[in-house]
Amino acid sequence: MKKFILSSAVSMVLLSSCTTFNRKMIKNDLSVIKKENAFNIDGRYEFKGYEHIDAANKKSEEAGDIARMFDIKNINVENCDQLVIKSVPMEKKNTYELQFTFLKESKTKYSFKYSAVLKNDFFILDNYTSFCHGIPYLFGGCRSFQSRIGLTRDHHLVIQDYYDNSGAALFVMGAGYTINYAEKYKRISNE
Repeated sequence: MKKFILSSAVSMVLLSSCTTFNRKMIKNDLSVIKKENAFNIDGRYEFKGYEHIDAANKKSEEAGDIARMFDIKNINVENCDQLVIKSVPMEKKNTYELQFTFLKESKTKYSFKYSAVLKNDFFILDNYTSFCHGIPYLFGGCRSFQSRIGLTRDHHLVIQDYYDNSGAALFVMGAGYTINYAEKYKRISNE
């Protein structure tokens, strides 16, 4: 029984992700979001980004779209041109339901909701995904992904993602990698 408990505890430690969002990449262009002004996230935004910040903190105008940042694979989001975000406070402290609606020429193409926790000026979305293959850290690995959203100083949308890929030889060679990246999307109007 002791061996089972010990092996279970070790497995949980190994499988839990140690990745974190890198705040440095966007800290100079970030609005303060607190409970009192959380509704500022509500609005209509362009679907295509205007600035991409990569893992090396390099900025580029070659930005993608919001569906890619949320890792959405749905044919209805192709060729969309706008995103509408609506926040609804929940009973639990600093918890919100965020409603996302993708539009094409003002027609709804796809919508979904995420729960989110407001923490450190960001809404951390409950879109955490993790996938393991093989025997993790021995003959396989694990991949995890999560997003958070906030606002720039000019009240444009910021989406930041982390992607962690832990490899089979993690303890021997440090296999695997973690990537943080962010994109910014211009606000069209307040909703």
